[in-house]
Amino acid sequence: MIGKLGIGFNKLNDKLINLLEENQSLKQQYKILQQKNQEILRINEDINEKHQETLRINDDLNKKYQEILHINTNLKEKLQEKDEKFEKLQQNILNLEKHKNDELQQLEIFYQNLEKNLEILELDEINENDIKIFKENKKNYTINEPTTVDKEKDNSDIRVVVRLDFGTEYSGFSYCHVDSEQNIISNTKWSECISFKTKTVLQYDDEYCNVVCWGYPALAKRPNHRNQNQDSNGNKTVELFKLHLDNLPDNLKPKLPIDYKKAITDYLREIGKLIKDTVANHWTGINYFGNVLLVLSIPAEYSEKEKAIMRECVYNADLISDKYSEKLQFITESDATAIYCMKNALQEHAIGNLTTRKLISDEPLELGKITGYIKDFYGSESINKEFSNFLRAKLGNHAIDLLIECCYVQYQYMVQEFCQYAKLPFTGDDMEFFYELDIEISAPILMKFVSNETKKIMEENDWLIEIKYNDIKKCQTFSFDYKPEKANQTSARFEVYYTREYSAEYTNELGMIQLGVINFDLPDVHLGINRYIKFGLTFGRMEITTSIKNQLNGQEYITIIDDPIGEF
Repeated sequence: MIGKLGIGFNKLNDKLINLLEENQSLKQQYKILQQKNQEILRINEDINEKHQETLRINDDLNKKYQEILHINTNLKEKLQEKDEKFEKLQQNILNLEKHKNDELQQLEIFYQNLEKNLEILELDEINENDIKIFKENKKNYTINEPTTVDKEKDNSDIRVVVRLDFGTEYSGFSYCHVDSEQNIISNTKWSECISFKTKTVLQYDDEYCNVVCWGYPALAKRPNHRNQNQDSNGNKTVELFKLHLDNLPDNLKPKLPIDYKKAITDYLREIGKLIKDTVANHWTGINYFGNVLLVLSIPAEYSEKEKAIMRECVYNADLISDKYSEKLQFITESDATAIYCMKNALQEHAIGNLTTRKLISDEPLELGKITGYIKDFYGSESINKEFSNFLRAKLGNHAIDLLIECCYVQYQYMVQEFCQYAKLPFTGDDMEFFYELDIEISAPILMKFVSNETKKIMEENDWLIEIKYNDIKKCQTFSFDYKPEKANQTSARFEVYYTREYSAEYTNELGMIQLGVINFDLPDVHLGINRYIKFGLTFGRMEITTSIKNQLNGQEYITIIDDPIGEF
């Protein structure tokens, strides 16, 4: 019995050993399978990554393909335009050849008649038949009048008129079809903005070769305070380049890193692309160079030299096909405003470069010798310059110069912040007006540029600069309302006086000096004495601004007078 149990135990023991061996073998196989599974997962992950990379490459290739298609389309259009120009040129040559042959034929006839006449004159006597021959020769000789090839045809091809307002700070354009000239459309669709105008600003790459963006997108973005050197060597912003065409002293013209003509050309090219796309999307079958008349508004004081420069820039910007094309016409801003006012009611808008013109009444608005000037420029750029001087007083000239030179984007952003939160909201009524400029947020790189003494002061103030009512009131306006004394009064007169005396009240007192005389019209006589005019004086640092605003129609005229108070 014990022997049988021993044999059975051995068999069971052998089976257990076999099972353990099989289990061990299964474990090894499982481990190998796990390793193979991990390998498969890694391979699958690599394949997925390669697939994603392939998708990205495919997407990039599709984008490049679309760009190539776009370039190809543009090249085809340009080639088609050149073919059309070539055909026109060939036709012009044929016309000239024909004209030349006709003239040669006429000259031959003239020569022959001249010889006959000379032969007659050599005779001793001239009878009636000779006189008759003279008259016939005169009838036979007619020289064709020279013609201007395709000039009338050139004008007859115009189907769309585009008016481009290229301004110092803001630019825009409007357009209309010649068949519905009353339906003038002003463009309001700009990149990242819906407005009648966009900023006259360019942002270049680091080499100032290519335009990265223009208009509002070219304005500075909020700096990253963690990276004080942000944009110090990046994209470059260029603005106010149109001022180089104005008759200004060199010290008032902005310093530009590139030639102002290049900046003007680049900006016109960018806005020109939008003009072309807008016209093409609005009307089908319009050939820009063949059917569009471009009217460019310019200041009235531009000479032929400035006009020639603008024409050259427009041509280089690919807005006209020929440098002397009739499809580019200039109109002064004041004349454009006058024409508009004669056909439309003048609403309350800020209008620049207004020159005295017969607009509404029979007599022009007359301001004597006082200089008329641009409201937009005074209301923005001059105040921005005063803000820069304010910063120089707080942080030092060297620091601000370095900021403008090394990191203009942060300087521009700081000016934008001031405009948005201080200049525009300021009305002069709130005595508690307060704006806090945080240098660490607006222009962190300035912290490196200031002197040690200024740095200590600014650190005590947490790099905050307070701008209060008294800091801005230098441009405070004093005004009063006026209405005519007589119901049929058509004009009025303001005389501006100044004096060193504090107690003076009347203009005939000793020490009173006349500063200027302002004559202005009072339209809408049918309203009687209920015609209110607001007269204002704004005291700047170096000048006094006078404003006359018609409260009924919003018409406003602004002028400046040299400030004599600085003599005191």
